[in-house]
Amino acid sequence: MDKRLLEEISRQKELMMVNEQLAQTVFGGLKDAMGQAIFKSFMDAALDSDEEDTDTEKSDDEMNSDLSSTDYGKPTDFEKEVNRVIDNLEGGYYHPDMNKSDMGKSGETMMGMDRKHGVGFTQTSAGKEFWKLIDDANARKNWKWNYMGGQLEGRLRKLVVKMIQPEYERLSSRYLNEKARKLVNKSPNLMFHFIYATWNGSGWFQKFANKINDAVNSGITNISELETIAMKSRKESGNSIIAQGGQKISKLLGIKNV
Repeated sequence: MDKRLLEEISRQKELMMVNEQLAQTVFGGLKDAMGQAIFKSFMDAALDSDEEDTDTEKSDDEMNSDLSSTDYGKPTDFEKEVNRVIDNLEGGYYHPDMNKSDMGKSGETMMGMDRKHGVGFTQTSAGKEFWKLIDDANARKNWKWNYMGGQLEGRLRKLVVKMIQPEYERLSSRYLNEKARKLVNKSPNLMFHFIYATWNGSGWFQKFANKINDAVNSGITNISELETIAMKSRKESGNSIIAQGGQKISKLLGIKNV
């Protein structure tokens, strides 16, 4: 007989003995029919509970299968917004060897992570793992423009979140006042705006944060109004790339009257 099955049978017997002893202690003094009925009900419930535990117990192989099928856990709200940035604004792989004129002076990039210009992210443990996966895949030779990584895509996305989130938290704490920060974190659209500002860089994050701080300090706390102010700050940034991004984000998030 299987060793695991023998161990389970032994465990069930021990549980039955403990349950019966407990029941006798609690109900042993009840000699009438009602007392016996309570005792039987208690034991039946214990049996049902043990059977349920046995039914849901999984083998090591089943548990490992579950872990791999869920990839790296259920996405958080923050992770969902990071993935919206990747899907709608940043995209897949690019190497300067591809000579795409619209990429300007961009270095090697993947999901908006720039190996040349994003050293702050690249040197983190997540960044090192991120670029090692890309190097091990020999992406420079094997991947085409905007390729999302195939089987590596899920892991690469998770690593982008691990790079972006600590920096987002640091910049939020530094540049957004407490009241503004709470309002931003209540709004997926404002969170999206500032998550993307983390990609844009600390200077842009600070500029956008100043606009929201000023609005909140003046008494504006309506989320819809703050979202409009955020998009306006992008469109009127004075930088053509940031402004174009503002137009795209406004449309993506359904923010009008900007």
